[in-house]
Amino acid sequence: MGCVSSDLNQPPPAGRPRPRAKHSNQLLLTELSDLEDEYTLPTPQLPQYKGRETKANRLIKENREAQAIREVKVKKRAKDQEVKRMQEQKLEVRRRQEKHNFQLVKEDEALFRRKQAEVQEEIARKHEQLVKLEEQANRGLREQEIKQKFMEGQNVDANGNFVFEPETTTRKNVAHEPTVQNPAKFNLTGITRSGWGFEDLAVQEVDQRDPEPRPPTYRKRDIVHNTHQFNMFDKHAVKAPFSARESVAALVTYFREGAENHLQLVRMFYRWITFNVAFDVDGYYGESQLQSVEAEDVLGTGVTISEGYANLLAAMCRFEGIPVKVIQGIVKGKEYQIGDIINFTESHLCHFWNAVYINRNWFFIDCSWGAGLVDRKRKWNRHFQEFYFIVDPDKMIVDHFPFMDGDLRASSRWQLLASPISANSFNQRLKLERAALEWDVKPVTHTQHHIITVSRDLEVRLQEVADVLEEYSVQFQRKDGSRNLDRFFFACKLDNRTLKITVRPPEPVDYLLNIYGQKSLDAAGKSELLVTYILKCIDVHQQLRQFPPNFRIFGAVPSYSKFGFSSDITKCCEYTCNSGEMILPLKTKRNVKCMAKLEHIDERVDLTNYCLITAKDRGISIKMRFPFEGYYKFTLFGKEEDDGNFRPVATFMVDCNQASHVHSGFPVAFEAALELKCTLYKPLWKDLPANSTINIVIGCPNIVKASVMYHDLEMDENHVFEGTVTTPPAGQPFTIYGQKNEKSPLVGLFHFTIF
Repeated sequence: MGCVSSDLNQPPPAGRPRPRAKHSNQLLLTELSDLEDEYTLPTPQLPQYKGRETKANRLIKENREAQAIREVKVKKRAKDQEVKRMQEQKLEVRRRQEKHNFQLVKEDEALFRRKQAEVQEEIARKHEQLVKLEEQANRGLREQEIKQKFMEGQNVDANGNFVFEPETTTRKNVAHEPTVQNPAKFNLTGITRSGWGFEDLAVQEVDQRDPEPRPPTYRKRDIVHNTHQFNMFDKHAVKAPFSARESVAALVTYFREGAENHLQLVRMFYRWITFNVAFDVDGYYGESQLQSVEAEDVLGTGVTISEGYANLLAAMCRFEGIPVKVIQGIVKGKEYQIGDIINFTESHLCHFWNAVYINRNWFFIDCSWGAGLVDRKRKWNRHFQEFYFIVDPDKMIVDHFPFMDGDLRASSRWQLLASPISANSFNQRLKLERAALEWDVKPVTHTQHHIITVSRDLEVRLQEVADVLEEYSVQFQRKDGSRNLDRFFFACKLDNRTLKITVRPPEPVDYLLNIYGQKSLDAAGKSELLVTYILKCIDVHQQLRQFPPNFRIFGAVPSYSKFGFSSDITKCCEYTCNSGEMILPLKTKRNVKCMAKLEHIDERVDLTNYCLITAKDRGISIKMRFPFEGYYKFTLFGKEEDDGNFRPVATFMVDCNQASHVHSGFPVAFEAALELKCTLYKPLWKDLPANSTINIVIGCPNIVKASVMYHDLEMDENHVFEGTVTTPPAGQPFTIYGQKNEKSPLVGLFHFTIF
């Protein structure tokens, strides 16, 4: 039987189903999370069925549920894409706004630069007009002055043109003289509204023109007391962020945060440039395209030549309103050789540096040489030079000669000297090396020229003005470099600050005399060239005497006081003896421990006992005996208080014209004789004949008894011990003993040899 369907077997009507959800109930995590409530998607409701569930119903139900889930996923995906599109649209709007703001800042900066350039052009135009008016007003006075100078024989002709004249030996050496003997204290009071570093705003010049070039009233030592005073500003400069290199304005703005006056600000300019800008070696020598020398381009590339260094410093100073001058001239650099003749019209020695106006004074700064130097292999080595920040004019003119626009007269003002030197003088002038200028080592003799004519012998002297160098060294050789002549010069230290060099050339040829200095004897200190002379020998000695060789300069070491000696030891280091014997007294500050060594230049004999050291109150006395004629080298060794090693204290040269008639050295003096301050009067020779009667005399205030061969010597009221004894057989010991007090043992004082 089949089953008849009826209404009872039909499922009840489900009714009108609820509308499906149109949106997802989840949102992406974006910056658009502040959407309104209409974007909230409810959970979809599936249709509900009542009644008996059959297999067909279950399938229908599953199909509908799957379809509903698919629809929800599709709508959710569409909504997610819409939200992402809205987010990207909002971010794009924000990026456009930021780009627009950045472009506005760029346009403002460009407008500021254009206005600043227009102001500078207007100032320059007014300055030119004022100069023309002044020239017209003073034309009559100028012509009269030129005629007067021509009549007086100065370096101008009747037309006012500069005329070279040869240097004379009587010309005053103005380049090595300070401008002011006792300058006032260098004072910087900080920032004012119209400028930095002026003592009094009321007296500040209203005119915007650069001040006239005049010699500064300060020396560098008056401004820079020590290099550590700029440590904080140097650190601030080298730590400048890379973003500050976007423009000169941005970089200077960063520097202003750490500066209080113009001196500190210019110091940071100098330190940043020398730390970040390299020299364009390939472009300078034509091996590649030359990098731009414009200030903004140098910031971007970080590579330039001397002109770019000077332009960048000038741009930084001008941005802050600091008067600055870019100076072009001729320099005696690494490619310059002593004796070269500089051609001022066609020269490859062109260079650029700056003059900066701080505290009403012009000061020289050379950023290119301050960053590093090019060696003879055409390789640039970055090496920061403190010396080229604020250089005194008398030191700058040694190797920097201003020569701009072919006008020597106008350029001479930028030497900043009270008496500018001529081009001919600069060409022939003595060139001191950087180390000599930095350490204030100046020539006392031969200050004008580097070429010296020598007849038989020559004496050259250098003097230290500021610091005391630890060591000197001298190199004397033929100009062709074929032969070193160590025994044809004598160099010694006088009064602890003066170096004297005596030269005796062996042949009538050209020689080079190189003088080196060393400021520290530790591993960090190295010898630096101070000055080079060219010696043109025209005559030599017929009987040439060679000097004694020495690994160091004759004279006392700079640390002689550590060994207990006074400055008396530095007075003289060269002696002449005409009798064969000599006594050298030296003052001391305390009891010293010392020993001596005597050497002859030619005779290779042992001269150990030919020196006898005797201690006295506040000093010692050294007796020397010379068995041969000729030169001797005498070396004195000493001990520091806490050091047990003997070290050289001083080296002396003795020229003996007559040998001693005594062919024996002095007795051996034990250490106790020096400590007890014993003086031996008789006998004063070491070798004594056997079985002979001799007289012994010694003086010593610190002993109570003196004896020899078990025989006590008689003592007088002056503590002088005297007695007559018979020497023992040959080979037997013969020693003088002393006793400090009655309870102390006998100690050996002097020992003799019996033959």
